[in-house]
Amino acid sequence: MMMKGKDMNLTGTDIVNLLRSNDKAIARALLVLKARQTEDEQRSESTRHQNGRGFRPCHARMGVSMAKFYERNGYLSPKQIAYWRKEGKEGMRISIYWRQLLEAAKEKAAKAA
Repeated sequence: MMMKGKDMNLTGTDIVNLLRSNDKAIARALLVLKARQTEDEQRSESTRHQNGRGFRPCHARMGVSMAKFYERNGYLSPKQIAYWRKEGKEGMRISIYWRQLLEAAKEKAAKAA
């Protein structure tokens, strides 16, 4: 858990480094992204609205499914973690969501202050 003061100075690089080194951070990121999907998107495990929130269409089904798995079981398997850490042309698969994750972290810190 991060301290309140540090949250406000959190950067995208901090988010990406945390995702690269902490398996639980990936699970928590999936929960944040799932929560940012609309209700109909969560139900259908797809992206229906181009609102810049939640998962991209290519990750919606897998992301919502794995977030639900984590909610039920309290862990992600090594294979699931590897899926999100896979490197692509934009870096780690999960790292493309750093802006949303940073926004969510700052919102949470503001509520806690």
